[in-house]
Amino acid sequence: MIKNNIVVIHIDTFRREYFASWMLGQKLKKEGFKIIFTSRHSTERLLKIFSPNIFITTHTNTINTRVIKKLKKRGTKVFVNEAEAANVNLQVSLHYLKYDNNHEEIDYNLFSGIFLWNDFTLNWLLKNKNINKKKLYVTGSIRKSKYCEISKKDESNFTVGFLSRYELINTYDNRHIFDNLIEIDPEKGDYLWWYERLPIDAEAFSISFKLMKKLVKNGFNVSVRPHPNENLEAYKKLKKYLGPLFSIDTSNSIHEWLSEVNVIFGTSSSAFTEAYLYNIPIISSTKIQNFNFKNDDYLDMNDNFDKAAYLPNSTSEAYDMCIDKKIQPKKSSEIDYFLDDFYSIKVKIDPIDKIVEVLNCHNNKPKLIGSISYIFQYLFVLVCDLLLVFKYIILLRSYSKLKMIN
Repeated sequence: MIKNNIVVIHIDTFRREYFASWMLGQKLKKEGFKIIFTSRHSTERLLKIFSPNIFITTHTNTINTRVIKKLKKRGTKVFVNEAEAANVNLQVSLHYLKYDNNHEEIDYNLFSGIFLWNDFTLNWLLKNKNINKKKLYVTGSIRKSKYCEISKKDESNFTVGFLSRYELINTYDNRHIFDNLIEIDPEKGDYLWWYERLPIDAEAFSISFKLMKKLVKNGFNVSVRPHPNENLEAYKKLKKYLGPLFSIDTSNSIHEWLSEVNVIFGTSSSAFTEAYLYNIPIISSTKIQNFNFKNDDYLDMNDNFDKAAYLPNSTSEAYDMCIDKKIQPKKSSEIDYFLDDFYSIKVKIDPIDKIVEVLNCHNNKPKLIGSISYIFQYLFVLVCDLLLVFKYIILLRSYSKLKMIN
């Protein structure tokens, strides 16, 4: 019997999400599912012509509402697995938009389920969106799964890691800043965060680069991990300037990178979490910066993440901390409580295991139209495979005849 047991998993940013998504795929394979991974450029194109049993996306606006409605009619169950989250109203509202990219209002009840990082987002969705509570699952982030733990750190090759977060001034698609400004209405408050963030990114880059120069000048290894939404090519300018002691991390997982660094430096953000959980000392640039967020929501969140970090007042002080091989990671019950509240770290069931459990419950008999559609797709692929086989048989016979003539 032909059975549609295919799960399509959308990966929004490869370097941030691939490893954890791959682990989720491996667990689903053990349950009998077949897995297809897609990206920003391929997801909607594939789903316009193909109907999987289950589609897992990272954002509610990854594909347009019109496509979701067609998928639902064909029997596909659409889930959202959060790639990023927040515990303040402004940021949650930026993740769960009112309209899709075609300016059509998003119907949140079209989704079969949403896997959330925390209770704050769950309560916000229940209050602000028309969605059934039974479709909301607080699982925590799959990047915090026990299946994604880092390998043992190499202590012999001392390296200072830099967490970059400059996606506004170094866009992944080389987008000119004018392209963003054209889309923004300066008289609306929706993008005040963007105007605040721009000088923060610019200053933080200069601070980090000044520190990098001093470190490599004195013989220390430096490794930078760019934000997943940044253009890696731009960092070759730094490589050219800083030389062989400077490296650009291109690993598929932050866990892999953390196993290669001894201390990290960066602007305050949720990227501090993994380093904190795996006992790597963190140094924040917050007190060196002249520009910082003024919005209370951002201030509160950054203040919480700064509790996990040392806060030098200058690059000279930061340098001394970076090269101190006896520096110990900061720990506090306050940050432990905050991280559990933000990521639901203490949930009883591992995030990946919970998602697999939910998807198994939804792996039921597809709708008739979905079955018919899948059978036609299956037969189409089968015919294409047969044509390919015939092509190679003909080519092989032609080659044999040519060889006999020679």
